Amino acid sequence: MRNALLATTAFIGMMAAIPGQAQTADQAAQGSAGLDEIVVTAQRKEESAQKAAVAIDAVTGSDLLQQGIARAEDITKTVPAISITNGGGSNTSIFIRGVGNITSSSYNDPAVTPSYDGVVLARAAGAFGSAFYDLARVEVLKGPQGILYGRNATGGAVNIIPAHPEIGRNGAGFNFSYGNYDAVNVDGYVNLATSDNSALRFAATRQVRDGFNRDGSDDLDRSGLRGQFLIEPNDDVSLRIGADWTKVGGVGPGGSYIGSFTPGATGYTFTAAPFDTSEGFNTDAANAYRQTLLGAPGFGFLNAMNQDASVDYTYWGVNAELNWKTDIGTFTLIPAYRQSKGETFFYGPAFNTAYNWEKDSQYSLEARLAGSVGMVDYVLGGFYFNETIDAKNEYNQEFVLPIQSYTHKTKSWAAFGQLTANVTDRFRLVGGARYTRDKKSMDGIINNFITFCGGLPPANITPPASFAAGCAAPGALPHYPNFLTTADTVNWLASNGWIAAGSTDQANAQVFPLLNGTGTILKTYNPVVDSGTYSRVTWKASAEFDLGPQNLLYATVETGYRAGGFQLAEGKSRYDPEFITAYTIGSKNRFFNNRVQLNLEGFYWKYKDQQITYFTVDTSGTLINSNENAGKATIKGFDVDAMVKATRTTTLNAKVQYLKATYDDLHLYTASPRDNINCSYTLTGGTAGGAPVKDFNCSGKPLLFSPKWTVNLGAEQVVPLSNTLELVGNVATAWRASQYGAFEYLDFERIPAYWQTDLNLTLRSPDGGWSVGGFLYNLEDKRRISTPQRSPIGMAVARFGAPRTYGLRLSAEF
Repeated sequence: MRNALLATTAFIGMMAAIPGQAQTADQAAQGSAGLDEIVVTAQRKEESAQKAAVAIDAVTGSDLLQQGIARAEDITKTVPAISITNGGGSNTSIFIRGVGNITSSSYNDPAVTPSYDGVVLARAAGAFGSAFYDLARVEVLKGPQGILYGRNATGGAVNIIPAHPEIGRNGAGFNFSYGNYDAVNVDGYVNLATSDNSALRFAATRQVRDGFNRDGSDDLDRSGLRGQFLIEPNDDVSLRIGADWTKVGGVGPGGSYIGSFTPGATGYTFTAAPFDTSEGFNTDAANAYRQTLLGAPGFGFLNAMNQDASVDYTYWGVNAELNWKTDIGTFTLIPAYRQSKGETFFYGPAFNTAYNWEKDSQYSLEARLAGSVGMVDYVLGGFYFNETIDAKNEYNQEFVLPIQSYTHKTKSWAAFGQLTANVTDRFRLVGGARYTRDKKSMDGIINNFITFCGGLPPANITPPASFAAGCAAPGALPHYPNFLTTADTVNWLASNGWIAAGSTDQANAQVFPLLNGTGTILKTYNPVVDSGTYSRVTWKASAEFDLGPQNLLYATVETGYRAGGFQLAEGKSRYDPEFITAYTIGSKNRFFNNRVQLNLEGFYWKYKDQQITYFTVDTSGTLINSNENAGKATIKGFDVDAMVKATRTTTLNAKVQYLKATYDDLHLYTASPRDNINCSYTLTGGTAGGAPVKDFNCSGKPLLFSPKWTVNLGAEQVVPLSNTLELVGNVATAWRASQYGAFEYLDFERIPAYWQTDLNLTLRSPDGGWSVGGFLYNLEDKRRISTPQRSPIGMAVARFGAPRTYGLRLSAEF
């Protein structure tokens, strides 16, 4: 890779030296003849994306609309490096180049930091549950952002930036589309000049769509409102105040059965399910299939789903941004408060049925001072963050009922600074550091009701002996309802004759023999009251050199840190921080009078102690679902971003990423029945539930959601029809190589390689006043696996992407 980068640098140097490549100001102004500029704030200042010496993909609001990106998880259409998943419930997982984490627990911090309007968000769902409408742009920063973005940004950052009020302008606009699956998407804005130095902007959206699955899941039901006020009392001061509200309803994310695993003497046998990608979990056919499967550890046949899936979440927030130009620099202050509250019933992965109730509140304050002294530009700042999560959850697996209740708190503060030394007009050295201190606490409890066929381990009975013991007979074992308290569960068991009359719930572990003699119920009792502090200094060093007026070469090394934390896991309430060091060399270029863009990036990352979640063994030998620290990984590759304005009316673009992300050291420790892992193993000598504990050596396996090749290709052709009318055709296609989506590395968890193509045809006014068009997304009409999951009760399930969708769109501005 080093030789390739050196050759590329030499090529760029020669191209920059060709006469006529330097662009004049007049030529830059001819936007229709050249490529457009995108202004970003990735480095906490406004600058062209081509002048920002960072690895960034930026997408404008108009491009988001053109590509049908109305949800955050669809940003993968235009950014090859990112993957966004949801396996059920309200939690969203973000990966950039394999850096990320899959979790169903909101107290696990994301490895890729989401931000909305300059406000860092603790939970990805807070940003990604909200609708994409009236946006200025979305910025995706690749690699650790440990200085200016700070909190937990080991993998990168996603910045969602709404369109701001415009002083001196009265105007409005709207977008309306209708498509198959009865999809309706409407949004609009109004901008009002309230005085010579102030303005208001209001925006709203409504998005609805039937589910892609036969049980109504993977639907869309979202409403949003946003209001902002901007005032500039003089040339030195500006104040913007904003508020937003989003309501998410409907059935919610869904999935389908792929098959089931049957344990045997030589391992697990996979049997495929008789369904396509759109069945869902709660149809008559899916429930009939479910009732043919055994559920561990009771090994009775499962029941049909006992509750319809649903989502009911509200997200809202208020924020402000004050900018004050002083003699020593520009002072920026960003106070914010955000809250989300809601509940969801969901099935993934094949639960019956999981329920989450959650309230998240956060307030934050960021202060920055940016200025210059002599040859040095500086950004100095401080950050304070305070978050409280209250939650009540259950994850009903019929013969296992985990019940959680907790309050999780985080207080974080940081001080940071970044200096840029302008050594010459063309050469700059950049250095930065950030000290972060996180204090976290957990006050909660997790109880599990576990029904065993026979007695407690090691006296429990498994197939095929469990059939002779009568555990699979109808009515032999209780199937738990969706209770949120242990008292309700014990009372239900006693009142329905499963356990001794008069049994009561106690604040300790309990054993309840079934009165019919078929099995035994263990109620675990695991309170977690713990707190602690994590701190770290992260740093950055960079060199930038302008090979020409539009040719930038840069090299950077930067570190990242994600704080450890606390969890509701028996015997393992703590997990450690993770760390990353990233080396990057890149170049950003425009050639031929702004008609050709070529951006190159080579990267080499060392990733240590990644926080991953899987079923492992606690200190007492009990199998638990725990957040653990993986060993070490190396992530390397290159990224090419090319764009050509072939003629005034023809634009071509291509993005290619090569990625090799491999675990140098990854060991997973678990035991039957959670030992269906496709890695070699040795025995540790310990036991869990009477089964031997296995050390699975998965070193050499790829990181999750890290396809070796990703390719995005696009073309736009404008056909002038008259002075007031033009026709625009767009085609975009994307290739993703195969990738794994879960840590067991089973065959079904390997997402096959695929192409996906989108088409747009638009009739519009050249001045942008109005447009009407048609769109077709996923021309191939293949639903690809987006989130594979091995269910803890033995099934293989997956969530799938959207099928072919099409419709008409009308847009106008006044």
